[in-house]
Amino acid sequence: MQRRALHAAIAVAVGIAHAALVVGVAIRLGYGVGPTLAAPLESAVRYGGLIALGAVPIWLALEDRLVVPVLVVGLLAGLALYWELTPPAPTFQDVAEIEPAIDEPTGHTVVSDGLYLTRYVSAWYAWLVGTAVVGFWEHVVRTRSTWLPDPAWDVPVPTDRRTAGVLAVSVGIVHAFASVRFATGWGMTDSAATITWAAIGGVVVLAVPVYLLVRHELSLPTAVTIGLFVNSVHSQQHVSGPGDPYVLYVGMWVVVLGIALFVGALEYGVGRLWTRRSGGSSATT
Repeated sequence: MQRRALHAAIAVAVGIAHAALVVGVAIRLGYGVGPTLAAPLESAVRYGGLIALGAVPIWLALEDRLVVPVLVVGLLAGLALYWELTPPAPTFQDVAEIEPAIDEPTGHTVVSDGLYLTRYVSAWYAWLVGTAVVGFWEHVVRTRSTWLPDPAWDVPVPTDRRTAGVLAVSVGIVHAFASVRFATGWGMTDSAATITWAAIGGVVVLAVPVYLLVRHELSLPTAVTIGLFVNSVHSQQHVSGPGDPYVLYVGMWVVVLGIALFVGALEYGVGRLWTRRSGGSSATT
């Protein structure tokens, strides 16, 4: 019990340090991201989420000896900090300085070569969901693997159809919440129909791979889907170019599901082939 409390305290301390570093660097660069610049509830949710984003991977590493969640958050935060702190530095210009037709200052600022940290902060919930699902995936894979070290938690993975289905749908609902919220923030859900389509897809596109992971021991569909989710959020925020990359994920989720099922079929086929060859060689000896 004392060790768990110590692990929790360390995780929270790291989460606070993570939030302080990100927000501190952003404020130093001139971004208006301080907790006092937003409503109290909004600030509490945003910066509490930022603390959780730093704390959860550390807690999973200490409690369950999981590695991948730490790597994911470390990579995302590291990229944001690296891009923000390396030249060119961000520049802040009023719209009037860019548009010759506007004579007087508008009060609207355009930021060039920046916003990496503010976008990292704004999508904390997407990163947190992705990190949690990755941790769940790693726990299941290592629990069933014969060549990877076992996780610390002795939590059995459900194999019956009903429990696996409930677990998969629950994970899908959490993913759908983060997915629809991110899409709404970027103006991609402008009607009830698009919100409904995105919500249904958000549940199905991850529930099916998680069910295959838990029930049929297929690990690649979940890994591919959550990888596409994190990559599409990151691309939407930072990759310049025409269109919205995240629309392809949230709007064409059937394609994403098809990719996951295709990868799962390959994994199943290779696994069956490996089992037959192993069984055949052992039978002959």
